[in-house]
Amino acid sequence: MKPIQDTERFTLSKIISDDLKEYIIQNKLTTGDRLPSERELAANMDVSRVIIREALRSLEATGLVTIKQGEGAFVNTDDPQVIFQHLLHFWKMNNEKTEELLELRFLLEKAAIEQICQYPNAEQFEQLETLIQKMEQTEDPNDFQQYDAAFHTGLIEATQNSLFIQLADTIVKYFAEAPAIPFTQEEKNVTVKEHAVILQALKTGKLNQALTTLEKHLQRPRK
Repeated sequence: MKPIQDTERFTLSKIISDDLKEYIIQNKLTTGDRLPSERELAANMDVSRVIIREALRSLEATGLVTIKQGEGAFVNTDDPQVIFQHLLHFWKMNNEKTEELLELRFLLEKAAIEQICQYPNAEQFEQLETLIQKMEQTEDPNDFQQYDAAFHTGLIEATQNSLFIQLADTIVKYFAEAPAIPFTQEEKNVTVKEHAVILQALKTGKLNQALTTLEKHLQRPRK
């Protein structure tokens, strides 16, 4: 860990949170391992203990750290969701090749679509249809992006595999948390249409059409 530069002080808490994640990875810390004390962290990072406390609370909110009153902050890697977020952070710090994450996302959604075609569920179809309708109706780019993410999450949830769902949810959130870029009307129409084609293909058991449309949908670049 290194001292924070003056030019970085506007994002101190976020910088320290990220630095602590990297510290956990580099030192191969696991559940129950104790982080350095607030005093040590403050000295190493050259910031106040208040800022350190904020960063630790942020990590606690994600589940990566457990804070015990009077004892300190301890690493928690038992929660699969935390592990996936941990791996995603490591990936971001080392290469962050978006195409790799898109490929993994496609493989996960591909498996989900194959299962949906094999075991169709009318209730799940209704939920996906509702999300498509919301995408058509909203004018808010943030809402549109959230409905888009929810549609893809809905595909994964059809597997009813908790580990599968948590991994996919972490990936979908990575893309959903990016600043919302206003869609052109053409992009919005194409996105909604592709979702509708995927859903209709699932309803009629047309696996190849669903997979082909999904792959094109995920690979289509934004303008």
